[in-house]
Amino acid sequence: MRRRLVISYLVLVAVALTAFSVPVGISLAGLLHEDQREVGLREARTVAVLLATAEEADSTTARGALLALETLRSNLEDQTGGRVELITAAGDPALGREVQNPDDDDFTAALEGQERVQRLPKSVLGQPGLQVTVPAVAPGGRVDGAVRLTYPEAPVREHLGNVWMFRLVTGAAVLMLAGILAAMFAKSLTRPLRLLDAMALQLSAGDFTARTDPSLAGPPETRRLAETLNDGARRIGTLVEAQRSFTADASHQLRTPLTALRLNLDNLRDRLENRDEKSAVDKALAEAGRLTRLVNSLLALARAQSAIRRPEAIDVRAVVARRLDAWSAASEEAAVELVSSPPAITGADHLPVLAWITAGHLEQVLDNLLANALQSSPPGTTVTVTVTVRESHGQVILDVADQGPGLTNEELERVFDRFWSKTPGGSGLGLPIVRQLVEHDTGNVQLLTQPSAVPQITGSSPPTGLTVRVTLPVWRKPRDKDH
Repeated sequence: MRRRLVISYLVLVAVALTAFSVPVGISLAGLLHEDQREVGLREARTVAVLLATAEEADSTTARGALLALETLRSNLEDQTGGRVELITAAGDPALGREVQNPDDDDFTAALEGQERVQRLPKSVLGQPGLQVTVPAVAPGGRVDGAVRLTYPEAPVREHLGNVWMFRLVTGAAVLMLAGILAAMFAKSLTRPLRLLDAMALQLSAGDFTARTDPSLAGPPETRRLAETLNDGARRIGTLVEAQRSFTADASHQLRTPLTALRLNLDNLRDRLENRDEKSAVDKALAEAGRLTRLVNSLLALARAQSAIRRPEAIDVRAVVARRLDAWSAASEEAAVELVSSPPAITGADHLPVLAWITAGHLEQVLDNLLANALQSSPPGTTVTVTVTVRESHGQVILDVADQGPGLTNEELERVFDRFWSKTPGGSGLGLPIVRQLVEHDTGNVQLLTQPSAVPQITGSSPPTGLTVRVTLPVWRKPRDKDH
């Protein structure tokens, strides 16, 4: 917006300068040409008077006029760079100098008593010039000859060029000064908008503590907008914090009675001897376990929605190696093999793949995805974790593929719904938590019905199952400065 304001201001100034300078310049050019014309006529008439006087034979006055005429002709040609040509009434050259084109229309008209003024693209000087032709009229009205003065156009054009150059330099200086003033004005005008924009960015990132000082927000309109935004952020922050606190507190408080309930049910089962009664208690224990898992998932979801932290460069391959090692015992118990592609390396040969995400988020994402994959994978199958980089797209791709039964199209549409689970006893919060964490870091989650990079290790039939693809922004040094 600031650039547009500066450009608009400069365009207005440029239009004003053009509207003022061009007509004035055109008018000045007309005045200069008219002045040259008037001077040419005046000087030509002066020469014509001397020529008519010089034509008086045997007269002292004629001899003086002849001498003055020669002097005037020499001075005019020296001062103007032009040419003075004279002819007698008979059409012969006067003062002993040859005349170019003595039979042209201008001389003919002058001998008939007419004055001619015209601008020629090529005059007797060999260049554009002003040609003035006047008759030499004696006191009795007799035409005794004609005078033709030719002035070069170059001095007038040079003078006009200097005038236009001066106006151009002045206009450029005015535009430069206007640009500086416009930049200062635009910066001052857009400062309240920049403050509000910075606040809006913080709000969009989930920081509802962002505020703008209304006293710094400029005119009354933007001050009212700042106050409205502050009030809205305060209300939203209060509501979101209340929701988070309730979820976290409720989940935390429910864990203690649930643990006590499971212990009491365990003790009760040990005291029972009837098989049907023990079976009923087992069902109650299973439901209590399911409720415990649900409460734990709610607590994890509340943590995923907690206050926003700053992203940083996280080595995806290193995190994958650590989480696979942590889940190795669970995979052995489920008789499911965990495979990393490329193989996870943690030593000196490890090549990092850096993603721009919040610390701790990737671990939670992997834990939820691995838990789901192990739960849905039959014994003897493989869960493959693949890490690839798309430099051209600025993305890190994390695929977790299993060889379980997969999902139908209807199930794929509901898989991100909270509390919906295909697995008996599941909380239905694993994938919603994954999406919450990934989208917080400007990534996305996709479900692919066919695995993207799953090496077939067991069996010869094509692998089935589900691939969860997590796309994260790759870390680059220039982006580190932005954050």
